[in-house]
Amino acid sequence: MNKIKQCLSAIPIVRAVILCVLIAATTTVAAQEDGDSAAAPRTRHFSVGIMAGLDRNYHIVNMSYMADMKYDKFRTGTAFGIRLGYSPWKWLSFNLGAVLLQKNYHMDHVFQYYRLYYSLPTTTTNEYINVPLEMKLSVGRTVKIHAFGGIYGGYWLKSHRKGVTYSFSNDREYTFDDDVEFNDKRDNRIDKGFTWGAGLSGKIKDRVEVGAEVRWYYGVDDIQKPYMRNLNPRYNTTITFQAVVAYWL
Repeated sequence: MNKIKQCLSAIPIVRAVILCVLIAATTTVAAQEDGDSAAAPRTRHFSVGIMAGLDRNYHIVNMSYMADMKYDKFRTGTAFGIRLGYSPWKWLSFNLGAVLLQKNYHMDHVFQYYRLYYSLPTTTTNEYINVPLEMKLSVGRTVKIHAFGGIYGGYWLKSHRKGVTYSFSNDREYTFDDDVEFNDKRDNRIDKGFTWGAGLSGKIKDRVEVGAEVRWYYGVDDIQKPYMRNLNPRYNTTITFQAVVAYWL
C-alpha cells in the first residue's frame, strides 16, 4: 500500500503519561435551549474535558509474498485522555488533546513441516500517546451534532508480545510473554497522521456537557525504519469510541 509520507509538516511530540479517571456517561441528555443566533459569541469560550472508551486498531500490512502470515482485520484496545477547547462561536471550536491509546494487532504464522501444519499465534499490545489538534463544527441546540477533523502527532511508548514460537532444532513449541525492547535502527516510534470523526453532545448543567464520539486516527508513517531491504510497510489506522465530559470555564 502506497502512502504519502510527507503530507504533514513537523509536529511537536509530547512525551507524557496521562492520568485519567474513566467516566461512563449517558449520551441521551436534556439541556436548556439557547436563544442566541448561531453566529453569536459564547458567554464561555474555554473548556476542559476528559474522554474514555475503546478502540479498534487495523494493522495494515502489504503481505506481498508473506502467504504464511495471517493478520486479524482488527484488534480491540482502550483509549482515554484529556482535551482543551476554545470556541469563538457556538458553531465553531478548536481542540487540543492528549490521548493514551492502544494500537494492538494479532498475527498467526501458519506453515507446514514434515506434513504437519502449525499455527503459531502472536498478540502484540502497543501503547501510544497521540496529541490531536482539530477544528470542530457543531449544529443544534438541545442536542448538538459535531463533525471534526485535523492532524495528530504521537509517540510509541511501549510494546508487549505474547504467543507461541517453534524450535526446529528441538522440534517443539515454546511460549513467550514479554516486553519488546525497542531498537533505534528498526523501530519508528514517531507517529503522525490525520484524525477526523463525528459525535453528539448536550448540556446537563450550565457548565457541564456530556456526549459520545467516534474518531479515526489515520497513520501515515511506517512503524519500522528501512533497516533492511525488501521490507513490507506496516501502518496503523485506529478507530476510537469514546464518552466525553467537558466543563466550560
